[in-house]
Amino acid sequence: MGQCIHSTRTILALLIVAVAVTIGAEAPGLVHAATEEAPGLAQPLGEKVSAALQQANVEKNRKKIRQENDRQLKAQEPLYLRQAGSLAKHYKETASIVARQGGDPQPLLDAAAYFERQSK
Repeated sequence: MGQCIHSTRTILALLIVAVAVTIGAEAPGLVHAATEEAPGLAQPLGEKVSAALQQANVEKNRKKIRQENDRQLKAQEPLYLRQAGSLAKHYKETASIVARQGGDPQPLLDAAAYFERQSK
């Protein structure tokens, strides 16, 4: 009885290995067939690079548009300089509180520096 169980396990293990080898041997052919049927899935490196550059250009344009909108809003708002100075002051106070409590005040100090530059 013990012999029968061991031989069944061995046959089952060999069968699993055979299936795995068969699937592994056919996998490169399947990948090749898939790329022939759907060439859009395997983009050349040049297309990927151009897409990344296009995305970077879009982000640059968005940044320029945001900066221009900020300039227009500043020109329209007479109290913007005082508001920016006040924000810088409050960010510095908050940063000191965060530092006393053991947190990282650097993002708040960066924001304070930004608004200080805007208030000038």
